[in-house]
Amino acid sequence: MYRTKRVWLFGFPVVTVLALFLALLSIGSPLRPPAMAADRIRKPAVAGYFYPKNPDTLRTTVDTLISRITETQVRGRILGLMSPHAGYGFSGHVAAYAYREVKGKPYDTVVILGPSHHAYLRGASVGDWDAYATPLGRVPVNRELVGALLNVGTLFSFSERAHIREHAVETQLPFLQRVLRDFDIVPIVMGTSPLSELEEISEAIVRLIRGRNILLIASSDMSHFPTYEDANEVDRRTLSVIETLDPERVFNSEARVLRKGIENLSTTLCGLRSVVAVMMMVKELGGNAVQVLRYANSGDVEYRGHKEKRRVVGYGAVAFYKP
Repeated sequence: MYRTKRVWLFGFPVVTVLALFLALLSIGSPLRPPAMAADRIRKPAVAGYFYPKNPDTLRTTVDTLISRITETQVRGRILGLMSPHAGYGFSGHVAAYAYREVKGKPYDTVVILGPSHHAYLRGASVGDWDAYATPLGRVPVNRELVGALLNVGTLFSFSERAHIREHAVETQLPFLQRVLRDFDIVPIVMGTSPLSELEEISEAIVRLIRGRNILLIASSDMSHFPTYEDANEVDRRTLSVIETLDPERVFNSEARVLRKGIENLSTTLCGLRSVVAVMMMVKELGGNAVQVLRYANSGDVEYRGHKEKRRVVGYGAVAFYKP
């Protein structure tokens, strides 16, 4: 009797492997990325990695970080913030300084700009979702503003790939959920725009948000991978340039620093374009003051009994405001 030869894969018959694969797809396999669901909710991508996945643990973590800061530093109306986006164990204590300044303030909408870590972009990708989800609940997206930006022109688009695994926007949300009430967001992932395009992007956003009660956030870490000592020097200089509130000077500062050939330094602001765009918008909205709230780097944090100072990442919290 003729018998068909069985083909094996990974130690199992190919038919079995194929059936298992199709079954996984049908029940929402982890092979799929956390994509846009039917209700258009952007699901958490880094919960359990960059910050706690358990809601109670996350709530306690954020509240504890903020409660350690007893006084605010800014006397005026805050229009924008720069906040880091690394894991909370490394940068959360710095981000807390930014969010402590706006705790309890009545902002209606938060426009969050962050860099694209996973997709090449030109211009700005505006998150065309109904909401962003975190372990603390859903944060609604301002559909009116998102739709208006997507209708502006070619500098604004929506790339699902740019948002789906991006942590720069997501890591800001649990802090916002603990310090603000009744707010929505406009999530924007920035691409590799030259200064002239950043001006166009910023002007378009300002035209839409002027007169509204809005907070701008630039999600950015600082120097990447120099030694602890070099990071302190580089980042302090970058913060001093940010204090000038001169977007063009900030934009050009990174190239000048990188030309110095500092060992292992790959960037001075990974969210450079987010920071520059927020500075541009703040100035257009009447902001004329800057306060550096806190600086630290990963070498200041003990991890598994050791402070790694050979290759570090810098973190800064900055407020842009109108006195």
